[in-house]
Amino acid sequence: MTGLPDEDELPEDLVERAEAWAQARGTEYHRGLSCREGWKAGGWPSWHLTDLEPIDCPACGTRTRLFLTVDSGDAPDLNVGRFGELRIFTCPVDPSHPIRLNVQ
Repeated sequence: MTGLPDEDELPEDLVERAEAWAQARGTEYHRGLSCREGWKAGGWPSWHLTDLEPIDCPACGTRTRLFLTVDSGDAPDLNVGRFGELRIFTCPVDPSHPIRLNVQ
């Protein structure tokens, strides 16, 4: 499971409903259901070090989508930044557009 969107990606009324739904099932929305840790293809990025920071395609301005997350915690002898995540974003309109990188 790649997880659900970060709370910052949801309207406030939906965040409250998602939190209540998760708590009724003995978990938390954040990190329990959203923004799953570890290596993953696709899914949603977490914004645990910064506030939501939409990443736009440099070629066309379209908001990019998360393609791959490389997590320091899941691989021995791999350290991204200060034990963070390297995230690769791609353009949903044209895959030939440049990728964007982000470290959290």
